[in-house]
Amino acid sequence: MSNEDGFDRMARAAIRAHRLMSLHGTPMMQLLSRLLLLEIGLEIAAKREAGAANDNPETSDDSADD
Repeated sequence: MSNEDGFDRMARAAIRAHRLMSLHGTPMMQLLSRLLLLEIGLEIAAKREAGAANDNPETSDDSADD
């Protein structure tokens, strides 16, 4: 299993757990679940940003000759 597959499985499991905690968890469990989802979202955003940076470099190879 690749790291990406593992991350996706973890995110889906966290979403399922969050649904259960929203219904049955204590207020502290619900808070921790929301924080976990926030952290997962931040990681997804960081991965997308890193991927976009690799797809669109600010400098081209031509400028290295100057």
